[in-house]
Amino acid sequence: MLTKKLSIPLQNIQHPLLEEKKVRLDILRTDKTDPIISGNKWFKLKYNLIEAQKQACTTLLSFGGPFSNHLHALATAGKAYHFNTIGIIRGEQHLPLNPTLSDLVKQEMKLYFVDRKTYRNKHLPEVIEQISQMVLKDDPFKEGKLADKFYLVPEGGTNKLAVIGASEIASFIPNETNYVCVPCGTGGTMTGIIKGLADLQHCQNKLTQNKLEPVILGFPAMKGGQFLEQVINDLLMEQNILTKQEAWELIYDWHFGGFGKINKTLAEFMDDFEKKYSLELDPIYTAKMMYAIVSMLEMDFFPRGSRIVAIHTGGLQGKRGMEQRIKSLLS
Repeated sequence: MLTKKLSIPLQNIQHPLLEEKKVRLDILRTDKTDPIISGNKWFKLKYNLIEAQKQACTTLLSFGGPFSNHLHALATAGKAYHFNTIGIIRGEQHLPLNPTLSDLVKQEMKLYFVDRKTYRNKHLPEVIEQISQMVLKDDPFKEGKLADKFYLVPEGGTNKLAVIGASEIASFIPNETNYVCVPCGTGGTMTGIIKGLADLQHCQNKLTQNKLEPVILGFPAMKGGQFLEQVINDLLMEQNILTKQEAWELIYDWHFGGFGKINKTLAEFMDDFEKKYSLELDPIYTAKMMYAIVSMLEMDFFPRGSRIVAIHTGGLQGKRGMEQRIKSLLS
């Protein structure tokens, strides 16, 4: 399954504004890659799972919030590929568990809840050691030397191997594309697409130090997402990818108040968009990006004759945590 050949559909969007501006918009439906391990998570986990198998690690450990798409995908992948899985959850445990956490338990992921300060410092070696000792003492899978077999996957799954996996998304983007739009959380998927397009163009002898087409636009889902610029640059350097300054850009104006935030305007946009195009959006990432694209069309950001490919990154399971909020806003 990890090496299966994928077929990812492109869905064309027919919108009056697109006709008026003479711009074409297609959505790359990576949410269709797998029924559960969908969207960018499938790509970001692929080579991490292969590496864990090579290292003979029996247990995957990672981090996430109570509605984490990443942990949801990791738990499912772990069960499918015979890994034990451990999720370190931000915040206190509340019973009954929400739908996402309930799914994690059904997939036999062992959950540990840590306070927000500990979670915030999870990148520090001493905190990792503290968490390792906590899990080792509990020995949830009764394996004794569990700490020797951890395979640590970062929050959101973004690391060097995730970027390599996400770079494969680029092969599904048509050659004549002018703009690639992608939602951003930890920056791994956008970095992977930049790398993948650069690799493809190099193979086609189209890449020079002064040119990288198409332009990749990233839409951070959180307020204050400017830090992602350095993250993406660091990840690109790690991959030895040099790009022109104009090759990619982060657009910060459509976070709707912050990560996980939604208002009446976005709820109504989602509802209208889903009904018109029979395409479900997630409120955390893809809906904000699609709203931004429509707004930028109104502002004539995209030149006439442009072709845009927007990446649907999945994450639809997390929508369950916002259903009541969305219904309330719509009413």
